[in-house]
Amino acid sequence: MRKITAALLIAGLASAGYTAEKKPDLFEKKLTQEIKELNEKIEKLYQLHVKECAPEYIAKAEAYIDAIDGMTYINPDTGVLEKADISRMDKIIFKNKAMKNISLARNQVYADQDGDGIPCYQEIEQGTNPFEPEGKVAKAEEEKAVSETVEEAKKEEKKAGYQPLKLHARIHFDFDKYNIKKDYLPYLNVITRYLKANDHLKIKIVGYTDSIGSKKYNDRLARKRAEAIKKYLIDHGIAPERIEIIGKGKEDYLFDNNTSLNRFTNRRAEFFVMEPAEGK
Repeated sequence: MRKITAALLIAGLASAGYTAEKKPDLFEKKLTQEIKELNEKIEKLYQLHVKECAPEYIAKAEAYIDAIDGMTYINPDTGVLEKADISRMDKIIFKNKAMKNISLARNQVYADQDGDGIPCYQEIEQGTNPFEPEGKVAKAEEEKAVSETVEEAKKEEKKAGYQPLKLHARIHFDFDKYNIKKDYLPYLNVITRYLKANDHLKIKIVGYTDSIGSKKYNDRLARKRAEAIKKYLIDHGIAPERIEIIGKGKEDYLFDNNTSLNRFTNRRAEFFVMEPAEGK
């Protein structure tokens, strides 16, 4: 009888051991998939400038994901170096905290952080400061630079019988690129429709770069940026003779080139819609 009881007990323990061994495997497999999905969300947020819009939240999210592996880490809430005793419950807690901070980071990316009606990521894309509302110093400096550029164009075009219309546009480019970012296409379509509705108007496109690279290289790059816009307008029905292009390269910066955001702002193409001057 004792032998039978012992045998049943051993069988029961073996069975329990087998179950305990299998459950963590299933748990870890599911957790691995969830962590992969969280990392994919983080990668998408980086493409939307989360590092600039929500640096604290995204840093916390990444710290909690790292902690799941049981590594020594700095607790993002306390700033203290800790060694996580990674139990199943700890992993669930860290995963949930990572999810929470990813959600908070995403909210900041899409939030209008300075009250001007434009989400943070869009402000960075278009080269404005997402934390400076309209009317602040940075915006005033930019408007002053734009005003000076317009005045320069007025002097140049007045001789040819044209003067700038009150319709000014600017688009920005990635480093060392001249392809038009898809975010600006709807805006260019508005300009195209305007030109079609006013077939007596001409347009001047001016390309610029940041300060990185030689003058010769940047002069070519600036002209390519203007040419890219010209080609887009021609492809959408605007006659080539109505379009003038200039590549200024490393000239007329809107801001200094000390930060990546300022350099992005300087990498631009501006265009001015022109109309016949009075008496012409």
